[in-house]
Amino acid sequence: MILKLFRHGALQVHSALFNEVNVKGSDKTIGRRLSLMAASFAAAFAVQTPAFADEDYDLDCAVILCLAGGFPVGCADAWDYMIDRITHIPSKPPFGFCAMSDGSQYTDYSTPYKRLNGDDERGWYCPDGLMLHHEISRDDNGRRRVEAFCYKSVSYRWKGYGEDRRKVPVYSNRQAATPLDLEMQITIAPGTADEYRSSVFRINTKTGFRVEVRTNEGDLYFDGAGQD
Repeated sequence: MILKLFRHGALQVHSALFNEVNVKGSDKTIGRRLSLMAASFAAAFAVQTPAFADEDYDLDCAVILCLAGGFPVGCADAWDYMIDRITHIPSKPPFGFCAMSDGSQYTDYSTPYKRLNGDDERGWYCPDGLMLHHEISRDDNGRRRVEAFCYKSVSYRWKGYGEDRRKVPVYSNRQAATPLDLEMQITIAPGTADEYRSSVFRINTKTGFRVEVRTNEGDLYFDGAGQD
């Protein structure tokens, strides 16, 4: 469990979390950067005896680690903590003060995040092999309407008679698209030779469903930070 790992020191946390990430991928560059990140964190979060009860132990640092690593096994507590903060009213950032061994705050990261809604295509998910249909329109009463669903292929057939005759689409394997309401990414040591950018995560904060989007060269899919 992530809390137990933290209690035994940052180096062991990295060994457990980032070995899990490296096993999943074959990208040696990512593996090297994660190893550098592990060494950096190990130095920053020197082994220390926590001054808090188990349930109060600093999960803010755990969220940083787990978000960078893609929330591998052992990150359930950090995930729940992050979602609780984001869905809190009023909303809070994904994590708060992460204390280093000297009591100062760890700040060598950037965590842009953005709320998504049904108007944005990124606010919907379709399984592999299916495409997203996304359309914003107004009904006969002028009310705004967002339509989003997944499909495999589309064909057309004729419908109506005379002047009303027209082609209408017919979608195969049509199914509901999964809504997503949050997009986020973390960059460790931004602007340095050891910079590491995680994948972009798109999340349904109500259900816990999440999608990991691999980016080209780690580029962000959105601009700005801490937007609600």
